[in-house]
Amino acid sequence: MSAAVTPPPGPPTRTGPGTALTFGESAILPADAFAANGSRAMFTVTGITVAQGVPEEVTKGGTAYFFYVTATSLSSRAAPAPTTVGFAGSADGRGAALTLASTGLPGCPVTTAPDRMRRGDSYSTCLVSVADPGQRLGQVIYWADTTSNSALDYKSDPVVWSLPTPPSASVTPSAG
Repeated sequence: MSAAVTPPPGPPTRTGPGTALTFGESAILPADAFAANGSRAMFTVTGITVAQGVPEEVTKGGTAYFFYVTATSLSSRAAPAPTTVGFAGSADGRGAALTLASTGLPGCPVTTAPDRMRRGDSYSTCLVSVADPGQRLGQVIYWADTTSNSALDYKSDPVVWSLPTPPSASVTPSAG
């Protein structure tokens, strides 16, 4: 478990479906994707990178990527650790690629979440996503399908982490 992280003050306001974030930013989401109205956690996706050393029986001709998530408990009392169920790499920010827990690959160590955590306790983990042949994964999504409530419909409208959009090139008129 990592050192305690300072969570946002006050009651945690859930990040809505369709929110676009850049790597390093945090979202407040269900601590358990199967308990959408339960406790919340802060999740920070720090990046996605092409993986090395992933066996062919996992990639099946596709390209593997590692992505990194830090989960921080927002529960005021000891509660089960937040899970990363519902997170996946994505080529288009909408569809989820096959995503698995690491099995101890170089660059993506196995991380065991603590059994219980309190507000501010966090752990970091690495997940493995596999792109179909010809695809490139450059985004990470939270797309859990936990309820028929449209306010919690992350499957239809996922939270998306990606690189910042570069500013458009400015055009400077030339003196002539």
